[in-house]
Amino acid sequence: MRTLGTQVKLRRLIRTFGESADRLASDPFQRQMAGSIVDRLLELAGQVRDSWLRESLATPQAPALDGYVKEALRTAELAIAGLQQGGADLELLRSDFEAAALPLEVFLRGLDGEPALQRSA
Repeated sequence: MRTLGTQVKLRRLIRTFGESADRLASDPFQRQMAGSIVDRLLELAGQVRDSWLRESLATPQAPALDGYVKEALRTAELAIAGLQQGGADLELLRSDFEAAALPLEVFLRGLDGEPALQRSA
């Protein structure tokens, strides 16, 4: 399976989330703009989800694998949405986001390598 498009969009989301969380944590005035930051991050997450849908339609995956990707994206989106809540623990949200997004990135890379692994088995 080719997941390069999804991987690129996911890396952009991870990088943008990190930059945004840093800005929100370092500048109290940025907290007032959290809504627009969250909107942008959710838009990027939607692009990841759309890209996964397109790529998985080209090469259907087992329901468990597809479910893993969708659940990881859902967890990342919940962490993103939490950024705009007053009094939110930004480090906890960052941890939740990274716990979902970083393993997902590794998983997608593994899907790209799957045919080579099958040939050698």
